[in-house]
Amino acid sequence: MLAVFTPMVVVFLLIWLLFLLQWLLFFLLICLLFLLVCFLIHSNAIIFDPRYKMGYIEWAFGELYGEGSTRFRTEIKIVEEELAALYDKCVAQDKRAGNGESSSSSANIPSIPVQAGYESFLSSRSTRISKSDLRNYLEDEVAPRNKALDLLGWWKDNAPRYPIMAKIARRFLTIPATSVSSESTFSTTGRILDDYRSSLKPVMVEALVCGASYIKGAHVDLNLVAEG
Repeated sequence: MLAVFTPMVVVFLLIWLLFLLQWLLFFLLICLLFLLVCFLIHSNAIIFDPRYKMGYIEWAFGELYGEGSTRFRTEIKIVEEELAALYDKCVAQDKRAGNGESSSSSANIPSIPVQAGYESFLSSRSTRISKSDLRNYLEDEVAPRNKALDLLGWWKDNAPRYPIMAKIARRFLTIPATSVSSESTFSTTGRILDDYRSSLKPVMVEALVCGASYIKGAHVDLNLVAEG
């Protein structure tokens, strides 16, 4: 009887260990995805700090992967492509807003013939200025590493110099807003916190709240996409 019982215990323990390992791998995958999202946000945000720009990211990747290595070049390329995509998106939005304003204003004034060559010159000049905005910011000298530097104030003062980059900087340097459910806000019983949630450190609570906000902010309504 004992000889039969022992193999059953071993099989049960193996199944339990496999189940535990599966959930452990799933938890590690979620943690890695969360760290990847946080890293991309942090890497994009630090670029808009005039004291560091891309130099800090290149130094950090060089320390992690070795400067000039394949992994180093790959990670730098990912950050550069992400920054370029954000820049192109902001430029496109700025052009659409400008076209909307020009069309609405032209509807209220008489039609005036303008030479096509001059229109082409203005369009090419605007394109050259917008393309050089990102390059000029990255190639300019970094600001002194002063801990008292007001980043939002710096971008406000330098917005005429880097107009497109200033718009993107406001997106990354502003404090993300969070929300709570209406049931918790107007509940007469108050918020119920168990021992686990009450024992979390403030840093972990902030990370969980911000992570949930980022994930919810990236949600796309499939019904609206289908209708569009």
